Amino acid sequence: MNHDRVGFFDSPNLDPRCVGISSRRSGSACLILTGLIAMGCALGTGQKQMYEGPPLPKEQVGIVRSGCGMDSGLSIRVMQIDGKDVSDPCADFALLPGEHQLEVGAKRLAPALQTGTLRSGAVLGAPPPPFPAEARQEHVLWTSPSTLRITCTVGAGQEVIIIGSGMGEEWGARCQSSR
Repeated sequence: MNHDRVGFFDSPNLDPRCVGISSRRSGSACLILTGLIAMGCALGTGQKQMYEGPPLPKEQVGIVRSGCGMDSGLSIRVMQIDGKDVSDPCADFALLPGEHQLEVGAKRLAPALQTGTLRSGAVLGAPPPPFPAEARQEHVLWTSPSTLRITCTVGAGQEVIIIGSGMGEEWGARCQSSR
C-alpha cells in the first residue's frame, strides 16, 4: 500500500460515513449524492471524441449519431471513422467540422415481442410494468457480411444520424441531418 499520498477519507477530520453526516441520515445522504452524480453523468455529452486535442464546445464540433437505437428495422453500427477503429459502434461521435469517411455495418432486427402473462393492470386500463432487460432480447434476422463506406459532412454545431435501408446485397446507409 502506498502511504505517500493521503486520500480523501484518510484525513482525521473527515468521517468516512459519507463525510460527517450522522449515521441515521448517512444512508439517505449517500443515496441522494449517488443520484445527483448519476444525473450529472446522464446529462453529460456522452460522445466519443474523434479528433486530437482538448474537448471543444458543442458549437464547434459536429455530432454523428449511429443508427443503433432501432427497436426493429435496420440497425447501423459505426466500425471506423476516418480510418480509425471505434471502441463503441453504437456511440455518438464528436468530430471536427468537415467531410468524414465512415465504415458501417448493419443488422436487421425483428420487432420486439413482449410476451408474458396477462396482468390485472392491463384489464383495468393501467399500462403493464416494463419487462426486465433479460426478457427483451435482440432477435437478429440478418447481419451485413461486410461493411459499407459512406461519407458524412458535418458542420459546427450540427448533428447527423446514420440512416439505413434494405437488406442483403441491397442494403445501404447515408447521413441525414437531424435538424
